[in-house]
Amino acid sequence: MRDYVAFVYGFNLAYAETLVKGLSADQMVEQPSGVINHPAWSLGHLVVSANHLGSMLGLKSSLPEGWDKTFATGGTPTSDVSAYPAKDEILSALKEQHSRNTDALKNAEPESWAQSHPDEKMRTYFPTVGDMITFMMTAHEMDHLGQIAAWRRAMGLGSATGA
Repeated sequence: MRDYVAFVYGFNLAYAETLVKGLSADQMVEQPSGVINHPAWSLGHLVVSANHLGSMLGLKSSLPEGWDKTFATGGTPTSDVSAYPAKDEILSALKEQHSRNTDALKNAEPESWAQSHPDEKMRTYFPTVGDMITFMMTAHEMDHLGQIAAWRRAMGLGSATGA
């Protein structure tokens, strides 16, 4: 099962890179037609989320300073390009998080996945650590990547994959 999750996680990373390939710094923060979550915020949020995932996999935080506030869940993204790291920096951090999480996933003891989720509130939705890890590496990422795909359409850029 872990190999399947790792495959989708890798697919998500490649798709993220495809979605923002060729975008300028200004485009990364545009908010067309009321679309609030632009690519800079969405990808940065995935970095922060991946760092949190890493903690569930037993890793120490490697999140750049201040990113937890800049890309916080429930935060309000801005179109101010200076409020965000450069696209290459965000993508590099996302790649690093993916690499370390994939390694940790492949080396995790299978029994650790069966443990109850440590957060009682989250346990309502994700009863086990494995449920949460699987969600974070697959559906959560693809949800935010889907937002970037929709953002592209609102920008008039069309599909990043040519489909």
